[in-house]
Amino acid sequence: MRVRIATAEGLAEPAAGVTGKVPVRVFGDALIEGDRRLLWHGEAGWTFVGETPGLRCATDAPGGLIVGTAGAHLRQLGGDGLELVEGFEGATGRDGWYTPWGGPPEVRSVACTVDNVLLANVHVGGILRSEDSGRTWTPTVDIEVDVHQVRSIWGRADLVIAAASIGLLVSTDAGRTWRIHAEGLHATYCRAVAAPDESILISASEGPRGTQSAIYRTSIHADEPFERVTDWMSANVDSHALDGSGVHAAFGTASGEVHESTDGGTTWSRTHSGLAPVTSLSLIP
Repeated sequence: MRVRIATAEGLAEPAAGVTGKVPVRVFGDALIEGDRRLLWHGEAGWTFVGETPGLRCATDAPGGLIVGTAGAHLRQLGGDGLELVEGFEGATGRDGWYTPWGGPPEVRSVACTVDNVLLANVHVGGILRSEDSGRTWTPTVDIEVDVHQVRSIWGRADLVIAAASIGLLVSTDAGRTWRIHAEGLHATYCRAVAAPDESILISASEGPRGTQSAIYRTSIHADEPFERVTDWMSANVDSHALDGSGVHAAFGTASGEVHESTDGGTTWSRTHSGLAPVTSLSLIP
């Protein structure tokens, strides 16, 4: 298992096909270069696959790679490039989506379950769900919950998790309904979430500016109080900057550090420092 690190100045380990000194975000084998170029990593390395303004996040799906954008739109990679997901444009509640600072909302994270249920997290607009490949969408949580990342869990069709301003959101019915779990957190403002091994990891702080931030751990069933598993940090571990797979976990910081774990997030060691601010990271087999 290795970690692929994206920063405000490019990939931490540059590879052919990726421009240096440009902010990037990585989502497994998908990479957003700047805020408009989409690349995919295959046998030939990184390959340009599409372009559209305002790219924010990506996830692989059976019908083709799905990306979320500024303005709260979804696009899917198809024969004609990144094609607008028309069904999302008419989603119930769209007129109420907003941002606290008055800018346009955006799709902050997207996920796909092993049963091909699509989930899109709008900031600020809650979590929307589609069972028909994106043709129709249903809102599932109140937009004021202020969700920052939604994530499906490989091999578990029904279990979906999300980081929100009120703590961890857990769904055991593939995102139809949610419950809140925040017991043990020093504060409930959560930005990033991951699920290594039989646990859930979440980043929590006192608010958007991230004072007194830390990573916490609970069981995969979210039936135990959270336990803090890192030292205190002064800034948020942001959405997509925390990942887990098997016994491995990793997170990156705005100060350019990466910490990794080989015991499901129980203990950590610093593996990288002196990087540009980490924007996201992914664990790759």
